[in-house]
Amino acid sequence: MQGNNLLEQYEQFNYVVEQMLVNAQNEKWDLLLSWQAKYLQLSKGIMLVDDFSKIENLPLQHQDMIRMYIKNILSYQQQLTQLMIARHSQLRELIGKHADYQTKIGCYQKIASIM
Repeated sequence: MQGNNLLEQYEQFNYVVEQMLVNAQNEKWDLLLSWQAKYLQLSKGIMLVDDFSKIENLPLQHQDMIRMYIKNILSYQQQLTQLMIARHSQLRELIGKHADYQTKIGCYQKIASIM
């Protein structure tokens, strides 16, 4: 029974991370953040399984499924990280342009006030 619970945890964790990635790809940031609590809960539960013999004692089919979920989760997290880095860079560039425009506007206002 405990093996099925572990398999379910990995399945749920896989689903949550996938949804987080989909939400980030669609720039639905509020939905992305809404998954955070479930992500933390499931990751803590999985990290508490410090005895790998529990996985090794599962039927081979379940072991294969857990391996697949782990690969998917790692892939989703890597994609999510890359996406966040790209978005961060874009945001930094936009903020830089905005600051540049604000500086130019300030200079134009100073020149206008002199005239």
